[in-house]
Amino acid sequence: MSSHTSAVQLRGMLRSFWRGLAACALISSGAQFCNSAWAGTLEGTATYRERIALPPDAVFEVELQDVSRADTPAVVLGRSKLDPAGQPPFHFEIVYDDDALRSGHRYTARASVKQQGRLLFTTDQIYPVLEGRNAPLSMLLVFIHGGPEQGSMGEGIGVLPGSNEGELPRAGESCGSSLAESPLRGTYWKLVRLEGNPVAAAEKQREAHLVFATDALRVAGSAGCNRVAGGFELEGDGLRFSQMATTMMSCPDGMDQERRLLEALERVEHYRIRGSRLELLDGTGAVIAGFDAVALK
Repeated sequence: MSSHTSAVQLRGMLRSFWRGLAACALISSGAQFCNSAWAGTLEGTATYRERIALPPDAVFEVELQDVSRADTPAVVLGRSKLDPAGQPPFHFEIVYDDDALRSGHRYTARASVKQQGRLLFTTDQIYPVLEGRNAPLSMLLVFIHGGPEQGSMGEGIGVLPGSNEGELPRAGESCGSSLAESPLRGTYWKLVRLEGNPVAAAEKQREAHLVFATDALRVAGSAGCNRVAGGFELEGDGLRFSQMATTMMSCPDGMDQERRLLEALERVEHYRIRGSRLELLDGTGAVIAGFDAVALK
């Protein structure tokens, strides 16, 4: 090994060490965390394709998550926040405890932009991290909610509204009688169960999810490999999907699960929301798909 290579590695080790000390200094009650000899860091950038300027009170947040178990909520190991977010690209650095990592576990990063708790942009695909790659992470955010219609922006730059009345319910809380329900429309619903079985996104694919628009009877999302969009009809607890269309990509994994999800959507006649869980039911009242509200914390 050359002296130059050794010097580079030494500088990297020292940088992680000092970052770990800095993280400990910032956490007044983090004695257990600070007992770790080393703190890791995850660096990267996030941006979006739309020509939209964010309002001044927008907040960018990115989390490092342990997603090893598909049927339980992800465990957050670290996060980074830009408040205010400013404008893209967003540069971030997440400090995490190396001792919290476990061999054989899967780790991903998830990012979002919100305004007063209202989701504007989010990542809709899996970003595996901590797999031995040292290059900074590059993430793409997708437009979810609010602001001008994407197709009407022309050559100008749209501006998301500076203020909005109301507050979306909190997601991810424990079950109980006091749990507020997440709204059907305007929430990012992540598929977690299909026909009674837990589901997981295939490697390097988007997680299956749906977002029901608030200003039109339109639904969009991903079935895993392919993006999906269409209409829906809503009457009381009655829900039907209509004119659903997908892109036509072929992926090496996850196609059977995607096919079963699309077939399940055709059978949906009712829905119910319990806290942060959305259940889609067929005509007999059987639950055929379950979704969890995410990124609305």
